[in-house]
Amino acid sequence: MQRMDEEVTQDESNRALYDRFTVTIYTYICQQVSNTQDAEDLLVEVFLAAFRNEALFSLSAERQLAWLLRVTRNKMVDRYRHLSLLKQVPIELAREVEDSAPTPEQYIEQQESYERLYQALEQLLPLQRELIQLRYTKSLSFFEIACIFEKSEGAVRKLFERTLQQLRGIYYQIEGGK
Repeated sequence: MQRMDEEVTQDESNRALYDRFTVTIYTYICQQVSNTQDAEDLLVEVFLAAFRNEALFSLSAERQLAWLLRVTRNKMVDRYRHLSLLKQVPIELAREVEDSAPTPEQYIEQQESYERLYQALEQLLPLQRELIQLRYTKSLSFFEIACIFEKSEGAVRKLFERTLQQLRGIYYQIEGGK
């Protein structure tokens, strides 16, 4: 029974605090926040924090208001920090932000494309395969490849160009035959 009386007393204290300062706190929030929904959410957060702080009720009205304003300010700062972390995208750009993971169909097509590429690579001469590997896998410059092959840089560039043309031809042949 005593517990129920304490809860009723606490509820009355909470209600009195809310009634006394709601307009002041809400006005302050609305001056800082343009969205009424955000303002109402902040108001709820502030008073929930107040209701959890039992020591607040023993303070004078001036000190209660000061405490509530400080908590309000802190809640607004927290909200701005949180919102700055979230990247909002205009609805027009939402299509561009879609998940970039391939669909199962795209994945299968990609795997088939890789398979054709590997088949085409197998048909190249060992020197040509090594050239492709050094350039694309090892990311070597033409000068570095020329040093390895003991050829001029121009000769390596020309060989690379011819190799790519040949690889494209073989790839499209395989793709056409599927």
